[in-house]
Amino acid sequence: MNIVHPVADEWGEDYAVFAASAEHVVLSEPLAAFLDYAVTEHLRPVLVSSIDSRLSSFVSLAMRRAGGLWAVQGSDGATYDGLSGYRIDSLRDLWERPGQGTERLQSFRSMAPDPRAVLMFDVFAHQRAAADTSVGQLSTTLVTALGGAPLDLWGPFEPLVDRWDTRTLTDVARRSMPVSDVMHARSRDGSYADLFVGRTRRGILEQVKGGVPVGSYPQAVGGVVQTASSALATIAEEFQPTIGFVSLAEVDGVTHVEATAKRPEVPLAVVIGPRGVHDLEVDTDALAERHDVTVLGRKRTPSLLVRFSDPDQGLWAQLVAFAHDLGVDRLAAAAGLGKD
Repeated sequence: MNIVHPVADEWGEDYAVFAASAEHVVLSEPLAAFLDYAVTEHLRPVLVSSIDSRLSSFVSLAMRRAGGLWAVQGSDGATYDGLSGYRIDSLRDLWERPGQGTERLQSFRSMAPDPRAVLMFDVFAHQRAAADTSVGQLSTTLVTALGGAPLDLWGPFEPLVDRWDTRTLTDVARRSMPVSDVMHARSRDGSYADLFVGRTRRGILEQVKGGVPVGSYPQAVGGVVQTASSALATIAEEFQPTIGFVSLAEVDGVTHVEATAKRPEVPLAVVIGPRGVHDLEVDTDALAERHDVTVLGRKRTPSLLVRFSDPDQGLWAQLVAFAHDLGVDRLAAAAGLGKD
């Protein structure tokens, strides 16, 4: 008897496959339902598309959240890992031997001569679960502080068709508590954001994740470190987030990702708000001796801005050292991850 699965095109004991035939793959309702199903059933979600397919920014974010894998197929039937470019013999090669092989797609053999860049952000903010609590303004402020145009459209799936309205978003989030669905928003310049809200023991946790295009990939990171730092300082003053990150990543276009070689994403700056400083029991003076730290806000309830700006040390090395000094588990707990 043939079994027809409601959302997957192929599945095994530990994975499920969604086959996308479109040249531009967007986060449609069927694809979103597939990713939700895979996460709920503890399966590896595998997206299969053609070599020339482009994934929208929202697909890329959703795949990251779900731990998704991407396989691309040529007209001759050959299949490749969409993230590393190596040819695979079976889908299991995506997770059993990632980044291994001999034959590789031409698009992964050299870097783009004129790469484009995006400032990625990921911010966690707690609020009281009160009648006057609103969600969505953090997203708008963060996008514009990073140089993007104001968010103007949102929706649960692509294409986004609803006018951006924080009152509407707040009502949607309230009706879906204790955990909201992810709400997607974009700007006319290609900036984009995913917004998620959930209840915690002490109120609600709002997470905002997305990106703002900045044009050509910068030759030096000094300018974008300053932009990232200024944006995080702005939201620290207005929203006092628990913790927030900004990084620099390479993209193929303003609103899409292709199966090509890319420079690795690099961290630029982190902000820790008063609640995070308290929960982490941060020794500000000791931290300032080892990192580029700026104290923001009031002396009794400070926020900390940490810049990863020393090219001699390496940006990732600075982030790893910073996380080690604070404690990775404690960082996750302060952000509201884990049991909450």
